[in-house]
Amino acid sequence: MTIAVGTALQNGTYVIDAWVTDDAVGPVYLAMDVSKGQWIQLRILGSRSPENLPEAPQRQVFYQYLDQVNSLKQAAFSARLGGFEEEGVCYQTLASPSGIPLDRLVTEASPLAPQPSMAIIQRLADAFETLHPLGWAGLRLTPDQVWYDPQEQTITFTGFDLPPSTPAIPNSTDKDQAASEESAMVRDLTHLLYFLLTGQRAETTNAPLAVAVRRRHPELPTVVDTALALGSPRLLNGATPTLQERPPTVTLSAWKALLPRPEQLPSTPAPRAVPQHFTSPATRAVFSQSDPGAQPQTTIDYPAQASAPVGATQHHRRSLTMLALVTTGLMATASGLGFGLYARLQPASSASQERLNPNQSFPPLPDWNGDDLLQPWADAPARRDRPDYSNTPPPGSAPVPDFTPNPQEPAAPPPAVPQPEIVPEPIPEPVENWETPVAPQPEPEFEPIFPSDPTPLPVEPAPAPQPLPAPVPVEPAPTEGAAPPPLSPPLQPPAPAPSSS
Repeated sequence: MTIAVGTALQNGTYVIDAWVTDDAVGPVYLAMDVSKGQWIQLRILGSRSPENLPEAPQRQVFYQYLDQVNSLKQAAFSARLGGFEEEGVCYQTLASPSGIPLDRLVTEASPLAPQPSMAIIQRLADAFETLHPLGWAGLRLTPDQVWYDPQEQTITFTGFDLPPSTPAIPNSTDKDQAASEESAMVRDLTHLLYFLLTGQRAETTNAPLAVAVRRRHPELPTVVDTALALGSPRLLNGATPTLQERPPTVTLSAWKALLPRPEQLPSTPAPRAVPQHFTSPATRAVFSQSDPGAQPQTTIDYPAQASAPVGATQHHRRSLTMLALVTTGLMATASGLGFGLYARLQPASSASQERLNPNQSFPPLPDWNGDDLLQPWADAPARRDRPDYSNTPPPGSAPVPDFTPNPQEPAAPPPAVPQPEIVPEPIPEPVENWETPVAPQPEPEFEPIFPSDPTPLPVEPAPAPQPLPAPVPVEPAPTEGAAPPPLSPPLQPPAPAPSSS
């Protein structure tokens, strides 16, 4: 069931402010007590198993039971306990406890130290002994119902729930019911002690509880093993979590007397278990000096466990790995240097033994005529086949005929480039008007007007054309050594035409 923030209960006495948690009893909300101006916690009862909700008279008895718990003034119980019903829902009020629930504080990786664990169990046992006259029905002793403040070292128990409506057992008395409630209380305290020391739930453990506690805390006194074995008896081969455990046969006061005092226990948590390496034990024979004929006794010497810390072991392994790498590198370097020197100083076999011998004999050259180095140019061996790039023909070659090139003819004129034809631009066609044609209006009739004869204009005579100048004769080009021709007189301009005036 979920309650919306801002919901008012009990005629506006309590106003829901926020959701806090959802524990083994039911959802818990933070609410404001308007009448006192204080924050409280409001819990919904019976939401886990509505089918087991007791009848209305039994619920009223439970609300009176909470008022009686408040009258005890026990510091281990939550203050301001109360209950009411509204719209068929059962509510429980309690003051906000200090600290943090044990299920959030204790984990398997970080369990609680033996000293505070035993102190919590003893305080709860004392508080439940004071509650014994009122009854223990409906109590939920789980890790989420116990709040612990490590700074103040205070505990607060909040696990008050409605007692389930169970059918009456025939031939049972109140004494049998009280014994059953006490057995359940001792078993719950034993499971809580196991959870504080190991960080594991006892319901998920098949082996006896004392085995896991002794493995984690070997320094604890043996009375702790006895208290765990009596508080939660199990089969030696381990019972599955689905089987019903046998009820404890010890009372709460007797079980509490088995617990050691917190001052006798270590105040620091035990270190995490580290796997130890064992060597095979050595066997030796021991002969008795008093009886010479007696058989030798076999004694097994178990070696002590290695007590080196984990950090030292890891550092030692890292050093060995580094040493092996360095040694391998040095050996490889020495092998490479030795092989290189051997290949450099040792001559190769058969075919190439003379490659490093400084005293070598070379065969004579067949083209070398002694020490005479003066030879003709054509007979030189190095230049015998070199081509001659000079203008002088080689000896014995045919004469080259003389060749006189013809005079250079004038270059042909460049071809005429055709001019592009001028294409007239197309005349745009008239745009047809697609509008609705308008009916033509009849034009008025007019009499035809005939044009009159125009007045003739005076005609002026056209001027006479001017005569073209005579062409200038082209004189031939003078020959070399001839006298220049005489100069011709300049031409006279033509006389102007007479003007008609």
